[in-house]
Amino acid sequence: MHIHPLKHQRGQIFILLALALFVLIAFAGLVIDAGRGYGVKARLNTAVDAAAIAAARALAVGEGDAARIAGAKSAARDFYTANFPSNYLGATLLPLNDGNINAVHDDVSKRWTVEVTGSALMPVTLMGLLGFTDVTVTAAGATVRRDVDIVLAIDTSGSLANPADTLTKLKQAAIGFVDQFNAGSGGDRVAVVSFASGGVVDVGFVAPYSRGFNKTAIKNAINALTVTGGTASAEGMRLALNQINLVPLASRSDLRAIVFFSDGAPNAVPATFSYLNTGNPTPQSVTGDLYSETNLTRLTTPTTCKTTLEPCRIYFSTKRDCQLPNANCSNAANYPNILTLPNLGFDITGIGGVPLASYRGNRVLDGAPIKNTRCNVNKAARNMVENIANTARTQGITVHAIGLGDMINSLEVVKSFCPAYDTNPAKEYGINIMKRLANTADSDTKDALQPIGLYVWAANASELAAAFSAIASDILRLTR
Repeated sequence: MHIHPLKHQRGQIFILLALALFVLIAFAGLVIDAGRGYGVKARLNTAVDAAAIAAARALAVGEGDAARIAGAKSAARDFYTANFPSNYLGATLLPLNDGNINAVHDDVSKRWTVEVTGSALMPVTLMGLLGFTDVTVTAAGATVRRDVDIVLAIDTSGSLANPADTLTKLKQAAIGFVDQFNAGSGGDRVAVVSFASGGVVDVGFVAPYSRGFNKTAIKNAINALTVTGGTASAEGMRLALNQINLVPLASRSDLRAIVFFSDGAPNAVPATFSYLNTGNPTPQSVTGDLYSETNLTRLTTPTTCKTTLEPCRIYFSTKRDCQLPNANCSNAANYPNILTLPNLGFDITGIGGVPLASYRGNRVLDGAPIKNTRCNVNKAARNMVENIANTARTQGITVHAIGLGDMINSLEVVKSFCPAYDTNPAKEYGINIMKRLANTADSDTKDALQPIGLYVWAANASELAAAFSAIASDILRLTR
């Protein structure tokens, strides 16, 4: 029987067409399923990243590392499932087990590392022609959380008495800030310093300075704060720096920070002063915080500070608001014969060895020796707190600052201490002083070689919680 050649070729063509069609369908299935796979992968990446970040934040809760890790794993699971919608592109999210979540603290680098690995099962479509039924899509995320040593320095001066709810909201904001850090054994280190006419360490780092802090003690100290007195900013900053440096070098955390809050300008100089008693030609000395007398009537009342503009009230530097000479804060006396501040020159220092002259060489004090005038006291008060903040930053400590209210940005703050201070009095606005303390990116004295901090302004007490939260977020900024 003769077979026509054309019919034979037609049979071969049908076979080739069938094979080509199969390949085309399989290829189309590959394209479709690959596209779905990329979509599932992207969503899974979001889920594991969210899980890792949530786990790192959850490390702030728990007594001891075991409890923190358990809490971190629980948070990771919650955020993992919350960020992957059910049946997303037909895929099924596989649950996280303990082996998929790894939270480890490294005592050498002083850091936590959290790693999360997740998977989703995605059924295939046309790729089933090639014998596949489903594919497993995987993704991994990692977050690093640094250990921190923090000192919270809180202004408790009398100006915070108004409006009446200011102190309450300040306490709530400060406690909310503290709640974001690891307490208990193996946690972060947190201390609280408060200052008004002088300064005190309310709760210090726990000796022998192993990791951790007592959150209850910190909260109780904050809740016990009262407002009264002046603004001895230099004492607040000095005590904060001293406290953070108590931790031995080998034990210090990866990040060290001072968070400085104030609603006004510095107005007290902590130092040792010479004065004359009536009828005694021999100079005597007294150590404490010389207040600049923001109330002008005190300076013009002969029974108080003499008729000349010489500040005369001195407060214990170790108490928030206690005028000398009695440590029980009774029978206060004035010192109306303090003629000069502690001599002239950058090397002439106040309490703690802090220079009265500016490290930047500006804000020059008047006289040689330096006259005891309201203007000089206020200049020196500003110089000293800026000097201490600069010292802290040269040691790698980040300074953050929070300001409150309109007065801190007012020209009145400048006029009140030195009417003819400068051709550019805006330099003395509170906002500029606070930015210098923090060495912000837009500070007029920014030093790129030092840590860059944040300055956050709260227009009123209701904005304090957000201000403290912004600082906490910057300190706890997680890296991936």
